[in-house]
Amino acid sequence: MPFRHVVMFKWEEGLGPDHVDRVREGLNSMPAAIEEIRGYAHGTDVGVAEGNYDYVVVADFENIDGWRVYRDHPHHVLFIEEVIKGTVAQRAAVQYMTGPR
Repeated sequence: MPFRHVVMFKWEEGLGPDHVDRVREGLNSMPAAIEEIRGYAHGTDVGVAEGNYDYVVVADFENIDGWRVYRDHPHHVLFIEEVIKGTVAQRAAVQYMTGPR
């Protein structure tokens, strides 16, 4: 059954646009590196509502096992280690089934 992973980040204070550029570049590389990804969208909050998170990633997979491959894939793990760790003040995530029940 189709499976969706959504994660939101609030960045640590003082991170500049160069950090967001690195995040965007790294995330743009995921679909080509990880064949289990069926859909992938991400972006910066546009700032029209107070209190929002700074960045969101929405990833679709055929099933939970596809998401597990993504979660543990060396390309994704390296991205987390090199670009995300130490830059996040808050993180929120949810995974849910998107197909008929």
